[in-house]
Amino acid sequence: MFRTAVFCALALALTGCGESMGASEDAPPPADAPVVKGADYSGDIDVIGTEPFWSVKIRAGGVALSRPDHPEVRNANPGVRIDGQQGVWDSNGPTEGEGRLVVRLTPGVCTDGMSDRVYRFSAEIWVDGETLKGCADHTDQLQAQPKP
Repeated sequence: MFRTAVFCALALALTGCGESMGASEDAPPPADAPVVKGADYSGDIDVIGTEPFWSVKIRAGGVALSRPDHPEVRNANPGVRIDGQQGVWDSNGPTEGEGRLVVRLTPGVCTDGMSDRVYRFSAEIWVDGETLKGCADHTDQLQAQPKP
């Protein structure tokens, strides 16, 4: 008798641990849930890195990487692809397998360590098997800040 009571209590406890009936991944969030606003990846964006110094300019007409001692990589702008909260530009070079440039921006405060500027994105750049890390923001936002 005692065993039966224990098994019944255990069965009732386990049924309470599952998802409630009628719950769905498509259900709207609770009314008091915080609203997550997406990052703005439109317009002109400047990306910079230090040690070694490099820069990427994202414009409507193209995406260009400039570095000392390297030829400039200039590709057509394929447009931004949203990957979660990140913005990604994946541009092909003039020939297959050469000059591919991928820019990935992640929202969040970023500082370059060399100036008083504060950027709204951290950046990772992939070019020809190399990864560069830096900071980014809209060109007009950077022009309003002190010069580096």
